[in-house]
Amino acid sequence: MITMKSRERVIKALSHEEPDRVPIDLGAMGCSGIAAMAYNILKKYLGIKGGSTKVVDMWQQLAKPELEILERFHVDTIGIWP
Repeated sequence: MITMKSRERVIKALSHEEPDRVPIDLGAMGCSGIAAMAYNILKKYLGIKGGSTKVVDMWQQLAKPELEILERFHVDTIGIWP
């Protein structure tokens, strides 16, 4: 089975075409973010040690997901945060 690259998958979905699977987004935008406290609990549950949780939105207390988490969940998007 040939799988699409993340970019292809997202473009197909946005073009109202059928990708190989639904694109996954985690934290690329504020509306798909994860609270910093919940993010730390998730990391602990998954047994991920090290790294620090960076808060990218102080008002909503949203965490910037680390690459290890994005890869673990096969996330197709990545946020451009300061």
